[in-house]
Amino acid sequence: MANVFALHALADGLARYLDRAFPSDLRATHPCSFESVGSGSLVRERPDGAGSRITLWPYRLLINEHQRNRQFPAGPGRINQPLPLDVHLMLTVWADAPGDELVLFAWAMRELYLLPVIDRSLLTTVDAGFDDGDEIQLAPTEMTVEDMMRIWDAVTPSYRLSAPFVARVVQLDVEHDEGRNVVAQRLRFTDEVPA
Repeated sequence: MANVFALHALADGLARYLDRAFPSDLRATHPCSFESVGSGSLVRERPDGAGSRITLWPYRLLINEHQRNRQFPAGPGRINQPLPLDVHLMLTVWADAPGDELVLFAWAMRELYLLPVIDRSLLTTVDAGFDDGDEIQLAPTEMTVEDMMRIWDAVTPSYRLSAPFVARVVQLDVEHDEGRNVVAQRLRFTDEVPA
């Protein structure tokens, strides 16, 4: 199970994976950079000649309903009930030329289609505490046109060609004491009878 750096490691690890997998012949004809972004840095001015950009944006987090109450072994007197998250990611291509946009989008979709399971080897950009056996499933997901437009209306840039993905399940470690907090209360004994 991972720590609080897991979400950053997931988005950044996927961006680095795409950067390493990008073939040199495509890089020569369609220069492109790959990065994970947050809501505040979704759009960034590109200098002239910088090429295109593919971003991965974690736009929604949900608690996985199927693994919500699952417990794992912990030390004596401790409970380990991890927080299971489904991370919804938006893959977006930022390109000025339509040919670049479509070629890069098709290539990125194909690469992520070939990556149904993300293991610890891709999640090493920061020390997120993933165990050797941790695996995250990556799959395309459905989104209505209305939901897609609401997202793009809420952020500064106009609509760009995008595809939603879901990474499930990212288990955040939540180990805590088994006992409940003690509530202190002062009692006073008296011979007085209440009125």
